[in-house]
Amino acid sequence: MGLPWPRLWLKRLWVLLQVAVHVAVGKVLLTLFPERVTQHILSMGQQTGMAKNPRFSHDNWVPTFFSTQYFWFVLKVRWQQLEDMTEQGSLAPNCPVVRLSGQTCNIWDFMQGNRPLVLNFGSCTPSFLFKFDQFKRLVEDFSSIADFLIIYIEEAHPSG
Repeated sequence: MGLPWPRLWLKRLWVLLQVAVHVAVGKVLLTLFPERVTQHILSMGQQTGMAKNPRFSHDNWVPTFFSTQYFWFVLKVRWQQLEDMTEQGSLAPNCPVVRLSGQTCNIWDFMQGNRPLVLNFGSCTPSFLFKFDQFKRLVEDFSSIADFLIIYIEEAHPSG
């Protein structure tokens, strides 16, 4: 699954250039126009639900945008997306995952017969945690016909 090697490396190089320009321009804009860029980031946060959690101040996460950690995280995610492409209606990529016990397995290991497997990817971000109760209700309502798996992903803006 994935792209042929020469094509994959060309696409990776292209993604590296895109992410580098995105982060460099973002950092310059954040330095020159901090209020305007913060306002824009907050408006994006409103659309995603990230800014709706009253216990999570934007002062904690806005400064992490366009940082070195942000660059490496976005680059890693974008490169991984190149390898994990699939067509609608096709099988999901059989990516490796690590159980809480530390055991490594693959996503397909969680499939049971012909039952649908619903994957929920998230991290301890406000938008994910804010909507977690909705996901729990979904599991309660449909657990008789489908299986559910939460896959914890690396945070884009870790603190500390």
